[in-house]
Amino acid sequence: MWLLKPLHSFIFVTLVQHLMGLAMGVMVYALARRRASGLRREWAALAAAPVLLDVYQMFFEHTILSDVLFSFLVTTAVTVLLWRASPSLGGVAVAGGLLAAASITRSIGLALLPILAYYLFRSGWRLLCVALITVLLPLGGYSFWYASWHGTFGLNGGSGVWLWARTMPFADCDRIRPSGDEALLCPTQPLGRRPASPYFIWSDWSPLRRVPGYTISARADLFQPGLNKLSGDFAVHAILSQPVDYLGTVLKDLNQTLNWKRGPNPVRSLIGFNRYAFPNVADPLPDEVRIPGATIHQDLTAYEQGGVSTTFHEPAASIMRGYQGYFFAPGTFLGVLAIGACCLYVRVRMSGAGRQAVRKAVLPLGVALALIVGPIAVTSYDSRYWLPAIPMLCVALALALDAGTTSLGWRQLLLPSGSGRNTRHKVATRAEAS
Repeated sequence: MWLLKPLHSFIFVTLVQHLMGLAMGVMVYALARRRASGLRREWAALAAAPVLLDVYQMFFEHTILSDVLFSFLVTTAVTVLLWRASPSLGGVAVAGGLLAAASITRSIGLALLPILAYYLFRSGWRLLCVALITVLLPLGGYSFWYASWHGTFGLNGGSGVWLWARTMPFADCDRIRPSGDEALLCPTQPLGRRPASPYFIWSDWSPLRRVPGYTISARADLFQPGLNKLSGDFAVHAILSQPVDYLGTVLKDLNQTLNWKRGPNPVRSLIGFNRYAFPNVADPLPDEVRIPGATIHQDLTAYEQGGVSTTFHEPAASIMRGYQGYFFAPGTFLGVLAIGACCLYVRVRMSGAGRQAVRKAVLPLGVALALIVGPIAVTSYDSRYWLPAIPMLCVALALALDAGTTSLGWRQLLLPSGSGRNTRHKVATRAEAS
């Protein structure tokens, strides 16, 4: 946003995001063609189709949010690492910088760094050290810059609050036994009748507003350093005291990822803002106070250098609303991709014949799984959180499928583990007998 500010155009911002979306589809196709050379080009095009045609991908390209930039940075980093059979020093340096930028854009990117380290571990300490340097320099520099503005060293000031909200659906203070101000953060609703995690942050009745010494006049005040630390400590105590309940909450929300339905159909119902759907109601822009001394309208007007409002351009608006009713990747499709890629990876690894060939799939597969599970583990379920995993799963499935068909063949790949060995043994026995 800062780089594009001299143009003073939100339309240009969304145009750049559309180009990022197209570039991600091209990268998925190019990786499938280059590293899964055994697959036909039709399969490579099919792998890129969900990235290019999913209407929710297009929707977020229209929004002023971090989703598309984050997805683009992660996809580019994985493309750079996988472009060659063996990672180069330059490629690792570029990928490390891109993943650091992704982590600054959205902190869930930090969950991808151990996967990068695991992938590079067998490539030698030299590459691992290069990755470490190119990741830590941007993250460290940003943390110092953040501290100069906010007084605390870190990438953000809300991780403790969000993790505390994650524990609210199951937290039992009789078991946690918090002391001091931590006890004020206990939920008041009985178990089984509590709302979703985000409500504990944004609602007027939020326990965060009960802690003495902290004035809450804007949403940003809910993430004051003292409140963030206090709520983070409560969250750690809750998870350690109730690990099974925490796991159950994560699995329950993870199950929502597999839902077939994505959201309301803008053709059949009235849609305004914040519903992840192309709207059909021209509501006025919200103007709630987010930062003391400034409103959303003031920020928008300053960026655009003019009045900002919502308008519909026909027939494009009607076409996109109709398109959204049918052309999207449901959560069930994501589950099929994830389970299929994991099964293929395990099948080829267990065969022994294609262990080296399938190693190239471990990076996109690990990144995809981290992007699916990570947000649910530390915040809550949201259908937008797993969209960045789709390009990675498409790449992982293509690479694992290529490794399996190249080393085992289609027939043996689809047979149970022992079937191929038993068949070869029977053929050898018959040959000896004859």
